[in-house]
Amino acid sequence: MAPCGSNDPELQYRTHPARLDGDNELLVNAMGQTTPLRCSVCHRRRPQVCGGYCACGAYVWEIVPHEVPLGIVVESLDGDRSLRPTEFPALLSKALGGVVLGLKVLVGGAPGAGKSTLCAELASQIAENLDGLGYWLDAEQNRDLVRELFPRTGSSARNIRLVSRIRGNKCKVGWREALQAVPRDAAVVVVDSLQRWGRSYTEQTALLDEVATLTPTVLVVSHFNKAGQFAGPMGNEYDADATAIVRTTSVEVTKCRWSPCPRTVSRPAAIS
Repeated sequence: MAPCGSNDPELQYRTHPARLDGDNELLVNAMGQTTPLRCSVCHRRRPQVCGGYCACGAYVWEIVPHEVPLGIVVESLDGDRSLRPTEFPALLSKALGGVVLGLKVLVGGAPGAGKSTLCAELASQIAENLDGLGYWLDAEQNRDLVRELFPRTGSSARNIRLVSRIRGNKCKVGWREALQAVPRDAAVVVVDSLQRWGRSYTEQTALLDEVATLTPTVLVVSHFNKAGQFAGPMGNEYDADATAIVRTTSVEVTKCRWSPCPRTVSRPAAIS
């Protein structure tokens, strides 16, 4: 801030690295750019013809703050959580370099590679670690088959709840309805699978967009296409915080926001 009409260059430099352009209502910086001024007391804009005092009697002027467009959010980075991963014994966690709780992981692979089995192992450990419940959104199997995924890795299904695609009246529910069954304090969510819950590319994108707003960690199982890549639009991979490819002998992480990649860890071939 600087008193209007001050001719002391040193004072003007100390208050702001710019100069007042005579009786103009603008502040002119070293780049020749102009910034409007306002009264520091009543916030009236400084008129083009000014004797140094505002109509309210004040004589100190300040730069008019930049106005952010309506609906645009500008936030400080101070106080944001660190992307510090939590280590779990699960193979997926080892491949990812730990898991940053609350972020989203896309897990892909060929049929029978063991995607759901490894997600079950990690989901069980996250739920137990947080002393909470995990929710398994199932559109691929059924209650009995999902339950049998856990013993394969010596995991417990005690803290896992199944949200089936089939209602009690045998009608199918959509992913929007299924997500409504997940409470905000859930420890982890598994979506099995992205392509079965979202049949079209548009629905897959919408599902991932909605998943991104959820508080818990989310593991999204994805099919592979005939080319051996994640099925669906390429944007699916960009929408996830990490992507892991499950193969019969290894797990390959191709993208991860919290640890270096690509990285590969070996896996027991018997786990599938």
